[in-house]
Amino acid sequence: MEHNAGEIVELAVRRKNVNISELSRRLHVNRRTLYNWFSQKKLHTEVIVEIGKAIDYDFSRDFEGELVGLTYMEDMPAFKNEINADHSNSVYYWMEKYIALLEDYKKLVRKIAS
Repeated sequence: MEHNAGEIVELAVRRKNVNISELSRRLHVNRRTLYNWFSQKKLHTEVIVEIGKAIDYDFSRDFEGELVGLTYMEDMPAFKNEINADHSNSVYYWMEKYIALLEDYKKLVRKIAS
């Protein structure tokens, strides 16, 4: 069965009654990124795991077979370093920068067009 990862994650966040602003602070991303993740059909395993940690929820039941071996990965030093890395080096940090830049560009284009 095809599942929508973003919807599953959002539903878990809502069920845990975690405020979106609070979750964005815990994950060091902005709210827009969270909403973008919620709208995606597929999410990186790391994103799902980090959200699960932030809301104290185990997504392994929701993503059967996709999160297998995760405990093993967390024991690997490279994986720990990636999770604990400075956010300026993370993919999500740069994704946020890119999205903000695109939003600014869109505002400028609308301003010029009007």
